[in-house]
Amino acid sequence: MKRLSNFIRKIQMKKLSAIIISASAFFACATAFASGQESARENPYSENVGLPYGNFGLDALNEKIVEGQNFVDENAGLHFFFDYYAVLLTNPYGGAEQATNYTHEMIYGVRGDLEKLVGWKNATFVVSGAYNVGGNLSNTIGNFFTVSESSVTDGALLYEIYLAQKINTSIGDFKVRLGRISMADTFASLPVFGYLVSGGIDCTPAAIFSNSPYTSSPIATWGATIQYSPDDEWSFAYGLYQIPQNVQSPNYSGTNLKISGDDAYMMMAQATWTPSFIKDCNGNVLPGTYQFGGYFFGGFPMQQYGTNDTRENGYGFYLQGQQTVWIARDNPNQYVSVWAGAQFSPVESISIMPWMAYSGLQFQGFVPYRDQDGVYVSWLWGNFGSDYSRSSGYDASYETVVEVTYVFQLTPNISIQPDLQYIMRPYGNDDIDDALVIGGQLLVTF
Repeated sequence: MKRLSNFIRKIQMKKLSAIIISASAFFACATAFASGQESARENPYSENVGLPYGNFGLDALNEKIVEGQNFVDENAGLHFFFDYYAVLLTNPYGGAEQATNYTHEMIYGVRGDLEKLVGWKNATFVVSGAYNVGGNLSNTIGNFFTVSESSVTDGALLYEIYLAQKINTSIGDFKVRLGRISMADTFASLPVFGYLVSGGIDCTPAAIFSNSPYTSSPIATWGATIQYSPDDEWSFAYGLYQIPQNVQSPNYSGTNLKISGDDAYMMMAQATWTPSFIKDCNGNVLPGTYQFGGYFFGGFPMQQYGTNDTRENGYGFYLQGQQTVWIARDNPNQYVSVWAGAQFSPVESISIMPWMAYSGLQFQGFVPYRDQDGVYVSWLWGNFGSDYSRSSGYDASYETVVEVTYVFQLTPNISIQPDLQYIMRPYGNDDIDDALVIGGQLLVTF
């Protein structure tokens, strides 16, 4: 362990902006807490106290935007949406080099209710685009699990264009989607993943991206999915997707809508269980979500490590779940959840990381007077394949990332969160120092 003085000398002036974001978020939390102390009530954990002057005007702005959305939705059947994820991170210590990076992912579009528009019951359509900028700090650090969730394909992209139809029958409910869709909309993602900053798990644990042509925002391709729910606890999903040969290119824009003979394909299947019978000693239902799924792809050449050959097919599996384990008796917004999961890609010759495991904790509503805020602790571990290790020029073993983040909910649609990540054995390489990453994220979603 290096001395503290060496650590301080490594912090350069250009990195202070990321530190300031973290400090500002913590200051906002402290300000809200102080305000709450002045208006203390019997149970400080059931009170949500914001920043002065209506969160400095954000409450009023948030309310007007939502009112406008609801007005257009109710009268025209159109819901315009906008999601903005801005992340500023720095690694003041460790990694191959030190740097500061800003990234953002912007998703925008419209969802139409076809029953209101043309009388087509239980049908909707979505048209969306994306605009993303920024560098990948993990390229500088030299690690596998991308430190920023918004480090994605740069530039403007055409994202999703699809039609969704719900069908209610006596044997259960069906939901069908046809069009340009992303796999992460339906498969291999848990709700809690969206609260983390690290791209190693948000929105889908990262190994599947390197071991297959799996897609998530802002990448979409032609596809079809069907979900069948026989009851309130079980659902089964199947998806078939077109895979263009350039889908993993940094220049992919989504604007080429052709289907060509050399396109690959990927199939996914998933069973989801959402039990409602688990209760705590107070009689509260403890909600949970459990998923088991798998994938198979064909026609997509992937490098076989240690050779000059490629292989055009592969498959894998995942098992994951999240479970609420405690809810406060007098405040349903205060609870504890856990999550865990694993991915396995058996074809080791094309899999950088055949095994990945992950787990975490969510502490919701534990900060006095901030019952909408949450603290998240995440652990990621990935084992590099022996074929990849032999071809890498060093003994690649495993990479581990621990993340702690605090979601400070300014309004129902705006949040800021300071974030800390510690990366151990970047890319499984002993020659690269463990890295400390600090910074913050701004999330705006309407």
